[in-house]
Amino acid sequence: MSFGDVLSIRGIGNTQFFGSPGVQMYIDGVPQGNVFSYPSNLSDFEALEINKGPQGSRFGKLAPGGSINLITRKPGDVRASKFKASYATFNTQKYNLATSAPIDDEFSYSFAGQRSRSDGFLNNTSGRNNDSKSWNGRLNFYWDGGHGTKAALGASLTSHELGAQPLVLRDGGDFYNRSVDFDESTKIDQDQQHLKIEHATDWGKFLSTTNRNYWNMNPNRLDIDLSTTSGATSTIRQELKSWGQEILALSNTDGSFQWRLGSNFHSTDTQGTATRWYTFPYPVNTLVPLFGSGATLTPNANFNSTTESTTYLIKDENFALFTEFKKDISDKNSLEIGLRYDRSKNSLTRDKLSDYPAFTFASAVNPNLAFDVPSPATSKPSNSLRLSKETSLFSPSIQLNHLFSEVSSSFIKVSNSGKPGGFSAFTDSESNASFNKEQVISYEIGFEYFPSENWSFSLTGYLNDIEDYQMEMPEPGSTNYSLVNVDEVTIYGFEINSAMKLNGGWRIALGFGMTDSEIRDITELSTKSSALSNLKNQQVSFVPRYTLSTMIGHELDSGVYYQLGTRTLGESFYWDQTGSNNTDRIASYTLLDAKIGTTYEDWQIDIFGSNLTNVEYYTSLVSSLSNLGAAPGVVGSPRVIGLSISKQF
Repeated sequence: MSFGDVLSIRGIGNTQFFGSPGVQMYIDGVPQGNVFSYPSNLSDFEALEINKGPQGSRFGKLAPGGSINLITRKPGDVRASKFKASYATFNTQKYNLATSAPIDDEFSYSFAGQRSRSDGFLNNTSGRNNDSKSWNGRLNFYWDGGHGTKAALGASLTSHELGAQPLVLRDGGDFYNRSVDFDESTKIDQDQQHLKIEHATDWGKFLSTTNRNYWNMNPNRLDIDLSTTSGATSTIRQELKSWGQEILALSNTDGSFQWRLGSNFHSTDTQGTATRWYTFPYPVNTLVPLFGSGATLTPNANFNSTTESTTYLIKDENFALFTEFKKDISDKNSLEIGLRYDRSKNSLTRDKLSDYPAFTFASAVNPNLAFDVPSPATSKPSNSLRLSKETSLFSPSIQLNHLFSEVSSSFIKVSNSGKPGGFSAFTDSESNASFNKEQVISYEIGFEYFPSENWSFSLTGYLNDIEDYQMEMPEPGSTNYSLVNVDEVTIYGFEINSAMKLNGGWRIALGFGMTDSEIRDITELSTKSSALSNLKNQQVSFVPRYTLSTMIGHELDSGVYYQLGTRTLGESFYWDQTGSNNTDRIASYTLLDAKIGTTYEDWQIDIFGSNLTNVEYYTSLVSSLSNLGAAPGVVGSPRVIGLSISKQF
């Protein structure tokens, strides 16, 4: 992940800059902060768990859209190590080393490190390309003292540097071409630590998880007109400091009555400085009515430009209690009830500094009328905000499970969830800076069929009825950007997943999801701007209409294997403050990936390719820059072909 990315499940996700995530990421059960601080380089993971739909009674942090849990490799009884190196198009290089081993009868460790770099795929005729380089490492120590008591102490460190963002004007020219005033860059450093303590008893298990996360972006520099004409610049420096404590008790899973009871506290400070330099027209028209048609302006240094610098500190604290009960009510049926209560405290401290220009006025009508208008002393504070609020959210759920047979089952679930309110820092308006909590009522129904270990099939339908849907967009008639609440949004769809293992070493997998989102009511938002009434009955931003993934693979007795896969994203919209920019959409596209490789003893060699048909596509549009014409797009990577070699030892 990176700054400004959006991660969503079933249409519920995060906003780009402020607000809580709709999808929570965990690594070995440890929460990973906000979406922009999620790890961008991942290696040496053993499994991936994706839980779709509200997870309020199962995880410590709110997860109204779902959760993702990455599971790392744990040490075995003997030392195991692996080195992997790869080289691909655009001079893309990755080097990975992972090792784990027991230290003695009680202690063990695991380590994983990665070094990566790339020259990037942009054709930047002026300014830096989207080259990148990064380091990341993770070290964990494990202790098993016997008698059911275990502990894990871990730390990770990441340093990531990116040149230009892959952001281009959609002007019909070379798809990957751009030309800007200066070398853009983004520099991100992150370190995390956690301590997990586990104690097993006759009745179940007790878990304590303490975590700390520090994320620092210094800076993110962007040419906001994407050209060499004005030098317009945006520079954002931001850091996140968070820590959390979760305590969880849960019963054994082999009884007819199962339960879990937990509490979670987390505190997050987001501090930053956003500086923008941009130009504006000379205000001659305001002088002509006063001094006649001969009025002229002689600008002093940068009269037609201004610098705005905004400093902000957003503090978020959340305390939650959650519990879940599961009871068998017959041989075929079971009932699950979940309860959760969150209490959040939020505050915003914001100051804005603006440089005021100087100019000389003269009138041809009256030559004696000439004077200098000086700039007030460099800068002065303006639009200071000191805001705070408290919100609470009650999240119950009920689920009924039915077992048709040993290989088929179904469920139906109703739940209430949401995201807390908070503050936006990129707006001067006190009323616009504050946004309300988002409340989601979810309805789910599903069917699962597992006739054998070689075949699985699932079908799930869902409906999310959302009040005060949180959505970020530019403010009409200003350079501000804030998070707004849309009165009512309805999102519904279905998901199909199937995987098969066939005779002869064949594997087939299919995943399809259809999402239909609609803004049903926008009455309250329309009072801020009549133009926003155009958004009614429209699809919400960032949510594709459908997703499709397919994979077919084959492994031969000789150890040679190959696979082919596709990834398809349906049409998605990106609304701005006019509510009428319906051409700012990404059409559906399909990417083709493939891999062929072989294993021999402890060696593995792969030839891989992504986007083999060289599709030109955007991963996102930036509606806040739609004043440049069509909203600029973040371009996806063209065709990449590479070779990787790994060795276990």
